[in-house]
Amino acid sequence: MDTIKRYNLLLFFSVILISLITYGCLDSSGPGENTPQPYPHQINPGVSANDFLADSSFTDLVIEVDYMEGYAPNSEALDSLEAFLEQRLHKTSVTINEPTVIPAEGQNSYSANEVRSLEEQHRDNYTSSTESNQLTAYMIIVDGEYNEANVLGIAYFNTSNAFFGAAFDEASGGIGQASRYLVEATSYRHEFGHLFGLVNIENSGTEMQQDHQDEENGHHCDNDQCLMYYAVETTDFFGQLTGEEIPSLDANCIADLQANGGK
Repeated sequence: MDTIKRYNLLLFFSVILISLITYGCLDSSGPGENTPQPYPHQINPGVSANDFLADSSFTDLVIEVDYMEGYAPNSEALDSLEAFLEQRLHKTSVTINEPTVIPAEGQNSYSANEVRSLEEQHRDNYTSSTESNQLTAYMIIVDGEYNEANVLGIAYFNTSNAFFGAAFDEASGGIGQASRYLVEATSYRHEFGHLFGLVNIENSGTEMQQDHQDEENGHHCDNDQCLMYYAVETTDFFGQLTGEEIPSLDANCIADLQANGGK
């Protein structure tokens, strides 16, 4: 082979080698623009309101329920929650999975951070990505009370609620007290209302169509007949109730949900 041919052949292989090296560098730079991204589950309650309410991002909702021994959720209360969600969310399907028992911790009270740690230990189901059709939420029922008195439940992440079995015990079942069904069903609905951005939660997209926030009591409705009234999340509220009727959302709360994609 003469000198010119050897030179041309060497030049050809050099170009191929450089191309492979360059391609390799680009390929290892990270995921492409079309790679599905993980769905965030540890951001503020209310931030995923539109994902719950509308069907533009997720058409189906699945709820995982964990409970500590001795505090299985009332089955009729879960049925009531499912009916409430079907009534207010644009979803093809709403499914509440069979509740799963987890070990009791035996604590008298729990902080929000302790509840978050329990979720990290026990939650099994997550929304797989922002391109999934299925949104997954989480409920946990613990065997103690919240570390603030008389609280039945809290919304602590954008897809997560916690409920306090010892507070359920305090508010229900005795002579003249509300039924366990009523206490649980009301509490479940109220806390999911916060996940939907009620009332006036920053960055939720669930903006007030008319001013109705009870600012002295946080993100709650100023109508004492509304599901989102502040006292509804406390044990004291049920001492004032007669009958078995769950408080409903008032017209202002419904209008807020509808403006952010709900029914």
